[in-house]
Amino acid sequence: MVRSRWKGIYVAKELQNYNTVSNPTIVTTERSSVIIPYYLSKTIYVYNGRKYVGVKITEKSLGRKLGEYVLTKKVEKYKASKKVKKK
Repeated sequence: MVRSRWKGIYVAKELQNYNTVSNPTIVTTERSSVIIPYYLSKTIYVYNGRKYVGVKITEKSLGRKLGEYVLTKKVEKYKASKKVKKK
């Protein structure tokens, strides 16, 4: 479902009050926060459940959520089965 327009966009309080002058790295666990223009050309480290993954913010990513750029599940790679040669 889409968030109601009258509520506005959701940005975590820890991201709103972040001072990049004293601490240039932004670290958060809020995957549901919307990317706003204040974070343009900065790197935000988002927690995916195991480790923090860096997300570089560009103009194309404005208005989207941080969780869209951080995968939480490992991509499964299937190995090719070995064929047995008959003698």
